[in-house]
Amino acid sequence: MTIILNIEFVSCSKNDDNGKDSDLIGTWKGYSCASSDPNDLSKNHVLALVFNTDGSGNYLEIDNSYTDQCSFTYEKESNTRAKAYISTRASFQYYEIVGNKMYVYGHGYGKDLDFLLTKQ
Repeated sequence: MTIILNIEFVSCSKNDDNGKDSDLIGTWKGYSCASSDPNDLSKNHVLALVFNTDGSGNYLEIDNSYTDQCSFTYEKESNTRAKAYISTRASFQYYEIVGNKMYVYGHGYGKDLDFLLTKQ
């Protein structure tokens, strides 16, 4: 029983890096949602995001007609939610992790689903 309690204690503390480490950190890739249905994906419109532990990230969006690449800064609201300022669009995007998927919204959590990503 002592071993089990020690394992649980260690596993609870592994995500503590002054609030910086979370499920968000890493590389995410996926496709544009052509509608509000997350299963309706446009394979010609791709988004790749990299979230770093220092609150910075890299953004790459590729569509048939354009490529948008920039860096961004983000603010975590929890281990599964963050908003980032995308300078090339002069706007915010909102990120929410549910299970192993990241939902990217254009106007707040749950509003205007833009992309569905998975962690790489």
